[in-house]
Amino acid sequence: MIAFSAGLQDRAFARTKEYLLVADGAYASSSLAGNTRKYHGLLVRDGRVLLSGLDEYLNGTALTPAAYAGRNDDRGLSALAAVSLSPEPVFVYHAGGAVLRKTLSFDGALSVRYDLVGEGTLRIAPLVACRGVHEVRTTCDGLLAASLPDGVQVGTLAVRSDLPFTPAPAVYRDVLYEVDRERGYAHKEDLFCPGVFEGEGENRTFWLTADAGGGWSPPKKSGDWLSRAADTFLAGDGILAGYHWFAEEWGRDTFVSLPGLLLSRGEYARARRIFTRWAGLIRGGLLPNRPPDDYSSSDAALWFVLALARYAAATGDTSFVRSMRPAVTAVLDGYQDSAVTHLDGALISVAPRSTWMDTPFTPRGGKPVEVNALWVSALRFAESLGIDGPVTAREAGEAFGSFWNGERGCFFDLIDPPDPAVRPNQVVALALGIPPADRATRALAVVRSELLTPFGLRTLSPREAGYAGRFTGDAAYHNGTVWPWLLGFFIDALRAYEPGVDPGPLILPLRAHLADAGLGTVSECFDGDPPHRPGGCIAQAWSVAEVLRGSAP
Repeated sequence: MIAFSAGLQDRAFARTKEYLLVADGAYASSSLAGNTRKYHGLLVRDGRVLLSGLDEYLNGTALTPAAYAGRNDDRGLSALAAVSLSPEPVFVYHAGGAVLRKTLSFDGALSVRYDLVGEGTLRIAPLVACRGVHEVRTTCDGLLAASLPDGVQVGTLAVRSDLPFTPAPAVYRDVLYEVDRERGYAHKEDLFCPGVFEGEGENRTFWLTADAGGGWSPPKKSGDWLSRAADTFLAGDGILAGYHWFAEEWGRDTFVSLPGLLLSRGEYARARRIFTRWAGLIRGGLLPNRPPDDYSSSDAALWFVLALARYAAATGDTSFVRSMRPAVTAVLDGYQDSAVTHLDGALISVAPRSTWMDTPFTPRGGKPVEVNALWVSALRFAESLGIDGPVTAREAGEAFGSFWNGERGCFFDLIDPPDPAVRPNQVVALALGIPPADRATRALAVVRSELLTPFGLRTLSPREAGYAGRFTGDAAYHNGTVWPWLLGFFIDALRAYEPGVDPGPLILPLRAHLADAGLGTVSECFDGDPPHRPGGCIAQAWSVAEVLRGSAP
């Protein structure tokens, strides 16, 4: 259980705790201080926020926190006494001599149970958005309510309750999303209220549901928090990259995440389906980074091959791996001269902004260290399947030696042109066991000294010019910001070159982080400087995946 009682009435604290309930890609999410992002909503489906929230009152006291632009009437937290997740969120309120326990459940539709202790009047106003997750609603014109026998319908959204419903159309104007304001995005909107559900009672239970039709799979609730977090990224035969704004499939993220999310938990059948579907998307040696037609990633196809090699090692399933030989062949045949990659000698040169560090501030055109480590690994795996590449794994492995920077005692992040900045991408090469032991142990020492934090690896050493200690957007995204997913590869490197070291303690801060930020999950990134404030998406697939994989024996 994750639980809070102290600090809940402090909005600055409550807004940093966000919950996320997911079923097959649909979700319900907010913070303990109410909606602070336009991505928040109690029913979000198919990329649309349908039900933004519920404006609730007990005995005339507002229970639902809210903020409005240009006004100082923030309210709602004074009645909140306790919150727990186990895994559904449970809120306990005290107001007017009564106690109310509210439990949220989500299986693609929202169910809310209200258990009233004592005597009270409950009033609930549904707030409707019906717009895309990346947008805000500036007018409620065109939103019309239709009565149902037990509630109300607006568009495809139906809200029902055993409380009587009274039509009373209204508009909540200038609702403020303070986190979006801080991030420099659209942050005000108008929400449509079709009316109110209201009733009174003593020591009784009320219910409310919201749905938009369609069939959905119930969420899995077994396992520990990390296992449940892993399930939130699985939608059909796909892996979603993150919540809230990356709730879609990305090729790179899919195959970085697949070993941790699926292989470490024995979900081999789903892994086979994902491999098979993505193999059909290979074009010119590349996989799409964002299906269906964004073939701008220089590394997604190599992550596919590495994940397949890890599948083979985990399962010994030679039959399926043989069936993937055409896909591996297609990668090697096209990758040497694709739209964003080409073979230069025995190594791979890539187009700018085609690696995972893809902002204008880290273009990395040339020969990136992790791409070439993945290239060597792909050639080795291909040869184990009897597939000949354009160069041999031995030739590529020998050429990889040119990444060594003897002056810094670690590996260049990029060569041709050379970039001596100390960055974490070299841990992919170390994790795959490519460098000789003497160089690897020296590089590990540098990474440990300059990049390792309790929550992952910094993307740039603080000793480098341009280091940004706080994540403030694209300029800092890969220039000091800490990424948890890299920790899994650092642990692999320790196991390869320092087998006597226990990596277990490295995972403990991220397990403690499950009670912070996105509750029960792992954030996308953290500040490079202490206290390493979490940032980015509140739930990122490869963050959860690599914590799971790093936790495995």
